[in-house]
This record gives sequence, C-alpha cells and structure tokens, in this order.
Amino acid sequence: MFLKRFKIRQLTKKLKAMQQNRIHNQPPDEVLAKEVSYYHQLAGIYNSLIGKKAYPFASDMASACLRAASTLEDSEAQYLLGKKLLDEAKLREQLQKGGLFASPSNERQMNQLYEEAHVYLQASERLGHIQAKRLRGLSYINGWGVTADKDQGFDLVVASIEQENSWDRVPQIFASIGLNKPEFFSALTKHRGNKG
Repeated sequence: MFLKRFKIRQLTKKLKAMQQNRIHNQPPDEVLAKEVSYYHQLAGIYNSLIGKKAYPFASDMASACLRAASTLEDSEAQYLLGKKLLDEAKLREQLQKGGLFASPSNERQMNQLYEEAHVYLQASERLGHIQAKRLRGLSYINGWGVTADKDQGFDLVVASIEQENSWDRVPQIFASIGLNKPEFFSALTKHRGNKG
C-alpha cells in the first residue's frame, strides 16, 4: 500500500509538470506519448485499489486518468472510458427496467452516461480503434443508448472485422462479444452477401 501511495504521488507530480509544460510549449509527440502512458499507469494503480478502504474513490480517479489521457487524443483511453461509462449506463438501464430501484434521477444519469459513452467511443473510432467500432456496433444491435438498428450495428461489426482483416477469427470474435447465436452468423453471411 505504501509503495502504491508513493507511486501515485510520483506519477501525479510528473503529470502536473508535463501538463504545465504543455500549456506553455508544444511538446514533441514522444513527450505526449510518455504523458499518456503515465496516465494509463496511474489508472492501473487506481483500478488495483478499488475496494480498498483507504481509497474510496479509486474508480473515479481511474476514470479521471482516462479522461485526461483522452484529451491528448489517446484512442485506447477513449475506448476504455467509453466502455466503462457504457457498462454503468447498462446497469442503470437494468435498474430502470426492474422497477424496484427506478427513479427519475437514475434515468437522467443513465441517459447522460449513454450519451457520454458514445461520444468517447466515436472519438476513439475516428482514431482507428477497432474495439470501439465493434462496441458501437454492438450498441446498435442491442439498443444501448441508441435506437436499435441491427443493420447499422452489423455494418460497424463487419467494418471492424475488415479493418482488422480477421475474417478467419469471426467465430472467436462473435463469441467474445456475445453474438455467437446461429441467427447472428446467418445475418452476417447475408450482410456480407449484400455488400459484395
């Protein structure tokens, strides 16, 4: 615990200096890449502290690190943050649907989380992040924060597979994203046929 606290202080100090330098100068790409890697390291440390009594806001701090890295056009941070926000929004949607814990406040937070998640996922996708494109496709297929549109969802999933050039791994990819039902494979085959 002491070592992690020391590492947090050390990384925070370095990041503050880098941020100040960025305000007054245009740092080279290598320096920006190093700053992004420090944010990821710090997020990793905070993620490892989730549930520890001494760090009750570790999850929020991990998100703050990803947000900071996102402002530096880091597609991985944008994807990770988008995914995290999407997961929380889906949980809040389940609470709304369940009825017992539904409330106007929960619904407002759910909508806000979905909106923010899609902003980060789109930004990540624009920077060429394959997983972000795939997750947005899943969102359209399942109607997570967007109007369900299976065609648009499959377009994004297919485009992500093409971008990755991994047609030989389609069954594993589908299984990993939860689309391993026979109807999805037949829809994919039909979808690919329409594109050809």
